Amino acid sequence: MSEKLSDAEISMVLDTFMYLDYKEAPDGATLNEILLSLKEHPDYGGGGVHYGEYTVVSKAALNEEIGNLIISCQSANMGYDSGTAACTFTTSDKSRIYVTYRGTGDGEWPDNGIGMTSVSSTQQDSALSYFEEVVEAMEINDRQRLIVTGHSKGGNKAQFVTMESRYHGLIDTCYSVDGQGFSEQAIGDWKERYGEEGYERRRDKLYGIHGENDYVSVLGNSIIPGEHIRYIRTPVEKNNFAGYHDIKYMFAALTYDVGAGGIVTVFHGRKNEDVGKQGTLGRYASVLSAEVMDLLPEKRDGCASVIMQIMESAKGEKKGINGEKVTLSDIGDFTFQGIPLIAKSLLKEKEGVNFLESFFNRKTALRGLPASVNLQVNAKRLQRQAIEFEAAAGQVKELTTEIKDIAMAIPLYMKGSSTLYHRLKLSAREIEKLCEKLKKASQLKENMAGKYQHWDEHT
Repeated sequence: MSEKLSDAEISMVLDTFMYLDYKEAPDGATLNEILLSLKEHPDYGGGGVHYGEYTVVSKAALNEEIGNLIISCQSANMGYDSGTAACTFTTSDKSRIYVTYRGTGDGEWPDNGIGMTSVSSTQQDSALSYFEEVVEAMEINDRQRLIVTGHSKGGNKAQFVTMESRYHGLIDTCYSVDGQGFSEQAIGDWKERYGEEGYERRRDKLYGIHGENDYVSVLGNSIIPGEHIRYIRTPVEKNNFAGYHDIKYMFAALTYDVGAGGIVTVFHGRKNEDVGKQGTLGRYASVLSAEVMDLLPEKRDGCASVIMQIMESAKGEKKGINGEKVTLSDIGDFTFQGIPLIAKSLLKEKEGVNFLESFFNRKTALRGLPASVNLQVNAKRLQRQAIEFEAAAGQVKELTTEIKDIAMAIPLYMKGSSTLYHRLKLSAREIEKLCEKLKKASQLKENMAGKYQHWDEHT
């Protein structure tokens, strides 16, 4: 007889399964059947890119309670985009149902930034649509135990669904693993619609399971009751920063391998033990997030957009899944607001200094730092670049004028039928847009130079 597992631990295993990103599983297959079909696959059991996640899930599935869960309602088969990435697991008697969302996928980081500044985002709305479609298709009722769960952005989606769905009464528990919080606009909207009592009733179903040094769950405003949050030991090898937010490391142990001659990571099928408090990196990330959320919404939006786009670009994507792009204004907000906040929180806040000490593993390394730290920027070079951009804008403007003159020189009787005339006008408009972008870039560099010059003289 397999050991009885908690719904929380089962949820964590299913959240890990979602990162296999395997969409070919037939509805009605058990988790064990899916894993067996992937045993020799080079990406999974064969030791490839998803081997860590596969190892965790396959070891966990030795427990029949997990291995016999049945997959259904895969979002990829229901017409949803790649960002939704959800599926549903049920026990054989359908007494328990787990609606599970994958964490941030390709192109989704910008959507995370929108969720920190708006009532809702495109991907949150899509997650809600999926959930309600599943409830209706499966005819879920209040005699069944319904759990909603997800990791990272998936955890945020699970929370959003619990707070937003018209079927919230059917949800017994939401387990958000490393899931971030929300904007004050979203929270205010819920309080206004539900009243204080209704708002509290919904959020009382939320539970947070976070890695001890996770840096994503602290983003935004958390709505999970403090007494419902627990921290899990997450051991990672040195310099594996991403590992602090990687769910499989909640199932990991570091051990010395004689053959390898060093420390290696071994993945298990049972989650690690709880720890008493948040780790050093987690506490610093909390402080930094609070600083960002205190910014005016329009400035916070720009900072969040740049940070999320940086994270997205690190994965090879150039824009968000819904077409989101960073603007010059966003870059300006991050330059003037985001960078000073990061520097201040790192060097002047207790949590930031503790993090740096921990990161460098040198307790005395930072004690000699002066009370104020100067940021050195070549303001004159920025000013020269601003002048060069302005000059380029002038040249482009002259080119636009020449193109317009050529278009006007076309005989009147040819203008109505000539594609050349219309193409010239279109080209002129496009070049005018480029001219405006160059002017804005010039102004931005000029403003940056002025700000840094002011800091040098007065700070």
